[in-house]
Amino acid sequence: MNTGLLSIARSALVAHQTALQTIAQNVANAETPGYSRQEAVLTANTPLRMPYGNVGTGVNVSTVVRKRDILLDESFRTANGQAGDAGMRRDLMQELEAVFGEPSDAGMTNALDQFWNAWSDLSAQPSSLAARAVVQQRGRQLGQLFNGYDTQLTTLRSSTLERLGNTVERISALATQVADLNVRIVGAESSGNSANDLRDLRDLKLDELSKLAGARALPQPDGTVSVLIGNSTLVDGATAVAVSMELEIPDPLPATPLTDLPVRIRLGNPPDRLFPLAGELKAMATVINTEIPGVRNRLDAMASQLVSAVNTAHSGGFTFTGSAIPGVAAGNFFDPGTLAVPVSAATLKLHSTIIADPSRIAASGNANAPTDNTVAQALSALRTAENTVSFTTPTGATETGSFVGFFRGLVTRVGLQTASAADEATVATTLTDQADLRRQAVSGVSTDEELVKMLRAQQSFQAAAKMIKVAEEMLDTLVNLV
Repeated sequence: MNTGLLSIARSALVAHQTALQTIAQNVANAETPGYSRQEAVLTANTPLRMPYGNVGTGVNVSTVVRKRDILLDESFRTANGQAGDAGMRRDLMQELEAVFGEPSDAGMTNALDQFWNAWSDLSAQPSSLAARAVVQQRGRQLGQLFNGYDTQLTTLRSSTLERLGNTVERISALATQVADLNVRIVGAESSGNSANDLRDLRDLKLDELSKLAGARALPQPDGTVSVLIGNSTLVDGATAVAVSMELEIPDPLPATPLTDLPVRIRLGNPPDRLFPLAGELKAMATVINTEIPGVRNRLDAMASQLVSAVNTAHSGGFTFTGSAIPGVAAGNFFDPGTLAVPVSAATLKLHSTIIADPSRIAASGNANAPTDNTVAQALSALRTAENTVSFTTPTGATETGSFVGFFRGLVTRVGLQTASAADEATVATTLTDQADLRRQAVSGVSTDEELVKMLRAQQSFQAAAKMIKVAEEMLDTLVNLV
């Protein structure tokens, strides 16, 4: 009897000590990222069958369970992927919006106004060299502003490409780590041990993959997880597939070199196109392939048609040297470009003749009238001329307007997209936080709750110790009877 009592008390001591250790582990890792609350599951030992009935033999810790809900994990990762996409898109669109810095005295709207004002002033003083110098300066500033916008777009594209490349490398590294953890978890659990800490680490990697690429995890019966990105398998058991990035080279090559080659994300070897994209990966690819080219193409259309309109009006005028009549036919005001290098925001600049000599700027439209101002007036009138810019989108829609109106429409479009991305990011972040709170309610550690459990386990441990003391006293009584 005493041996049975001691055995039961001993099993209780060991079981509740394990429970206390598990509680201590929870409290110690309350702030550890990715840690899942653990719980020692106590199970009664197999009872002894006696003539008068079954007699208990104590308690044991059957397992230490990891508190996790697969459905809540899936809900969180879905929201996390959407938040990754929206947040990255918001950040990149804000950088794109900052390229223009409108409204500003140093922006395009003001530069165009000053350019047209300079022509208006020249029309009032058609013989003034000083007024021509101002026109030259305003034209130079306009060209530099276009060039600056294009340079900033190229810089933004380059930095986003670099960020995308780093993200692709990180995804491949995480996939390798998940595959390695799959192997380690199967090895640990095949011998009957728990791999709670390894599973926590794997879930942390899966959470990061969901943000970067919208990855989905599919648990398998053997304890591994398969990871999907889009419609493709990234991880299957111990095998991880590499993710790569490449620029799409058009075939055949166009006569005019392309500035914004589209980027393609590929998976495997030989690589297959990864589709559909999600998470931060999707946001970066969209900005590189759609948003930056869309803005640059509109700027290029505006620059090309500005050069065409100004050159057409200016080349119909005449310049005069001293009192010599008739005047000399004026050439182009802006450099007209070539077939190989057409006019664009990157190349817009004054014609070399105008750069060298502002007196070659025409104000007169009459070869025999040096004081005529019809050319200067015509160029000044371009300020309010409608439909001077026309742009056809990839979907076939046509955007038209005056030079200032078209540019304002471009800036407004980017601004609205940025505001929309910011709103989506706010909503997505809120949904992610709510999903995480629901998940933490199951797997997170509440120190208050753990302290309550600790007191209960401590009382049970003390009771087991008291049972041992009682058993010893009973044994002493039996010994003294002999």
